[in-house]
Amino acid sequence: MTSLIDVENLTLSFRTDEGLVTAVEDVSFSLKKGEVMGLVGESGSGKSVTFLAAMGLLPHQAKVSGSVMLNGQEML
Repeated sequence: MTSLIDVENLTLSFRTDEGLVTAVEDVSFSLKKGEVMGLVGESGSGKSVTFLAAMGLLPHQAKVSGSVMLNGQEML
């Protein structure tokens, strides 16, 4: 079965007045149709921005590298 979503080596940084701040570093996971996954972590650990990147909803000051494939289509 092929993956519904594949995230590989996702790194997210934000440009600030003080320079780049890394919010997520080298995250990888995949999810197949019918599977359920939970993403847990402390407040501010990057859970929300990981999925905002997958949906293409990050602010303009975000710097993104890696790959997010949704149904075989690159989302980044």
